[in-house]
Amino acid sequence: MHVYEVRPHKDKRGVTHGTVILVLFAAMLHSSALAKGGLLNSSFEEVAAILGKPSSHDNGNVSGIQYDRYHFETRGWKTAVLFIGGKAQKLDTEKTDGSPFSVEEKKAIFEGYDVPNTSQNSKLQGWRQLSENHFIRGDGRLHIITHPTSMTVFWDDLPREFW
Repeated sequence: MHVYEVRPHKDKRGVTHGTVILVLFAAMLHSSALAKGGLLNSSFEEVAAILGKPSSHDNGNVSGIQYDRYHFETRGWKTAVLFIGGKAQKLDTEKTDGSPFSVEEKKAIFEGYDVPNTSQNSKLQGWRQLSENHFIRGDGRLHIITHPTSMTVFWDDLPREFW
């Protein structure tokens, strides 16, 4: 859903202008929920409280590591969450209609997973591009891989078999 609002205002010379405010409600709601940095390292219960009841579940063992993967479909989005040791370690998300992510949706996820804006973190903030679609957070602890229609967020210490 897109909501447009026009707010007229006058500049210093008294000329009236219109400012357009655009809100991407449904898409931003989901990408903001993913981006709250609270999903990674969260328990299944914490993730389900945000994304709802999973539509499916699989589990297994890769290189001796037990995992659970839950699939959620929420407000036009599909998200697979990988749990190891009971904590969310990786998120794969895409729109159910297969459409590309908007710039705003990608930005919400990148900003949500950046380190907090404090004077102590100022040198760690931001993202470094490792390849065309692979980014690592300034502190080296978190990765985001982007594709036109999906994004993956995972911890740096996640075994490569799960990337």
